[in-house]
Amino acid sequence: MTVPMALIVVLGVTALAVAGGTGLWSLRRTWLVVDVIGESMAPTFLDGDRVLVRRGRADALRVGDVIVFGGPLHGDDRHGDDRTPPEPGRPAMVVKRVAALPGDPVPATVPTGDGRSTVPSASLVLLGDNADRSIDSRVWGPVRADGVLGVVVRRMASRRDPVGRDVPTPT
Repeated sequence: MTVPMALIVVLGVTALAVAGGTGLWSLRRTWLVVDVIGESMAPTFLDGDRVLVRRGRADALRVGDVIVFGGPLHGDDRHGDDRTPPEPGRPAMVVKRVAALPGDPVPATVPTGDGRSTVPSASLVLLGDNADRSIDSRVWGPVRADGVLGVVVRRMASRRDPVGRDVPTPT
């Protein structure tokens, strides 16, 4: 191989590596995959479900959206049974449904701590679909909207079969 040809090959491989890295970086900035742990979102999502999340800001949310939240829970670090274990130095992520947005009436079951009847600006009320198994805004009160990581787009996979039995992981 001649020197110019070798240089072209090296530059081509380098360009492919940079393009691949840029593409991967772009995907990771747009999408997130989260494992659901616990029963707080049953029957919508079950323990072991894997969900695809489109990263986004809280100002695009609607009541009823299922989100992944990774922000502070107003000083309460109890996350219930539905948390994805955090990476070292990162908060746990919880999967919850948006029940109220800033300015909406606070649901009667949610304490506000200050007697407000509407959700404060830059805050959200998050509830699990399975109220008996969920620790959510009924415990935390409204949470800061800047902790929203994104909206759940779809279930990708599950570790359980349709009856709810664990499916063995292939080895």
